[in-house]
Amino acid sequence: MVRGVVGAFVVAAASLVTSVVPASSWVASLPIASDLRHSLPGRMIGLAFMVFGLGLLGWAWLSVGRDVLAGVQHRLLPLVAAWCAPLLFTPPLFSRDAWSYAAQGALVSHGLDPYALGPGALSGRVIEAVDPMWMNTPAPYGPLPLAYGGLAAQVTLDPYLLMLAHRALALLGIVLIAWAIPKLAVACRVDPTIATWLVVANPMLITHGLGAAHNDVLMLGLACSAFAIALTGQWGTAAVIAGTAAAVKAPGGLVVIAIAAVMSPLAGRALRLASLAIAGVVSVLTLVTIGELTGVGSGWLGALDVPGLVRSPFSIANLLGMGTSGVLEWLGADTAAQEALQVIRLLGILTALTLIAVLGLRSHIHQAARAVGVALLAVILLGPTAHDWYFLWCLPFLAVARPGRRLTTAVVGVSLILTIAAPLNSSLRGAVIPILVTTALVLVVAGALLGHLRTLLPAPQAATGGREPRIVGTRLVSSIRERRNGEIRSATSTSRS
Repeated sequence: MVRGVVGAFVVAAASLVTSVVPASSWVASLPIASDLRHSLPGRMIGLAFMVFGLGLLGWAWLSVGRDVLAGVQHRLLPLVAAWCAPLLFTPPLFSRDAWSYAAQGALVSHGLDPYALGPGALSGRVIEAVDPMWMNTPAPYGPLPLAYGGLAAQVTLDPYLLMLAHRALALLGIVLIAWAIPKLAVACRVDPTIATWLVVANPMLITHGLGAAHNDVLMLGLACSAFAIALTGQWGTAAVIAGTAAAVKAPGGLVVIAIAAVMSPLAGRALRLASLAIAGVVSVLTLVTIGELTGVGSGWLGALDVPGLVRSPFSIANLLGMGTSGVLEWLGADTAAQEALQVIRLLGILTALTLIAVLGLRSHIHQAARAVGVALLAVILLGPTAHDWYFLWCLPFLAVARPGRRLTTAVVGVSLILTIAAPLNSSLRGAVIPILVTTALVLVVAGALLGHLRTLLPAPQAATGGREPRIVGTRLVSSIRERRNGEIRSATSTSRS
């Protein structure tokens, strides 16, 4: 508890120096922070403390995980609340997207179309901290957060207060995830305490989700809630919530794969296709209805390619496309080089859609969580772009998909790396010295934390028959061994009788 809270407070203090804030905000005029912000040594001090605080938070999470996996009972939700509290009122961490949310909401409140105009159509303090890269691009988000932002902008045009309003949506998303994860874990025969630790207490969710105020967290909370409600037999309500998740960001609608699996458990492909069609139609109708009722419309579908302006290294399609373009440029085929990236991105999208279709038709109820997790992971890795916080999309579904030792270790490792490396974001573009220094700090801290992964989970034992133990119900391989020994003793006693 204490180590995580101290880490969160250090991160909050460092954000006053490292985060981009509007020039008119109270943060910009803080005596010490403003002096540090406007000098290279000061910014480096802020980045060093940021990485240190993230390391403390990750260390605390690993320590709790070691206890939880060993069978120690922890009250995880109060722990998560304590870790989240210091980040509630800080500037956005690692990303300037929350300032874009504020400006897009102001567009809606002024009666302007956020799917045709960018924040640059406005003037004043509401656009002071918007990333210049997104100043003239339309919003790629669904109607729900834009309508909400429009309502908030009718109350105030202070960008900091508008950012806090969007952070409240992220907090709501975390609450929904915390409500849904134990229910999904029990239904999927996974220890709910372990699943809660792996997802809700995850420092990546706390920092990237709440700290950066990304609306992806609300999308994820609604998607998890839709799956949990579908498991109670209310698939119609679940499909409506799935459409609401898609009204935040389109990938949230992929939870209909799990809803269809619940509607027709262990059924043939024909019935599964019918279930997908019904759940999909209900979700799409919900999405369209939300767009019409809010007055925002569905123009965001034409702006879904806006995030693709960022050539992210997390996307396999991007890496292959940029590599192919570089080779073609070296060979002198400039025209082909320009088209190669778009062609490979298109192939990546088609591959992802094909995989999603296969998962939707072949996944029965016991594989529903894994199917959604894999589908979202395919969208991330094969889509036109991917940011580090996008990996939150698949986290809850993979965590309840009966993960073995290797998958759990991979999830923990990726979460730690993406948390510690978060300061290496777009706000450091072109700043060579901060990038090099921060990279060195990240490597040191991440390396120290990853060294603990070997002792986090028990290694496979002979009692498991050479198979990896599942983190389900029983928490230790030794408990499996004791149970089997008890069965053997019972059988021996019976035979003697």
